[in-house]
Amino acid sequence: MSSLVHFNFGNLGTPRVGAPLAERVIEGSQVFTTWDIDQTATGDVRTGVWEVTPGAYRAIKGTTWELCVILSGVSEITEDGQPPVLVKAGDTFVMKPGFEGTWRVIDPTRKIWVTKD
Repeated sequence: MSSLVHFNFGNLGTPRVGAPLAERVIEGSQVFTTWDIDQTATGDVRTGVWEVTPGAYRAIKGTTWELCVILSGVSEITEDGQPPVLVKAGDTFVMKPGFEGTWRVIDPTRKIWVTKD
C-alpha cells in the first residue's frame, strides 16, 4: 500500500450525506456532503472533502482542531464575539478547539479538511 494519498476530485467515492443537528440550524435546510479520504490508524487525524448548501448553522468544534482549504463557493464565518470573516476559493484557515460561532453559506461551498481530535 502506498503512503501517498491523492485526492481524485473526479472520483471521490461514495459520500456521506447529512445535515446540521436540528438544534444548531439557524436558517435554511442545509445538506452536508462529506467524502472521507484518509485517516491515521488510530483515527485521530482524518482528511476529506466537504460540501455544504446555502443556509446558516452553529459551528462548534469542541476538542477538534481543523484545517480548511476552500475550493469553491463563498461563506461567512463568525466566531462568537468576533467580526465576520468572508471565506472563498483559495482561502485557508484553522478552527481551533473551543471554536463556537456561525457558519453562513452564501454560495455552495466545498473545502478540503484535515482534523485532529
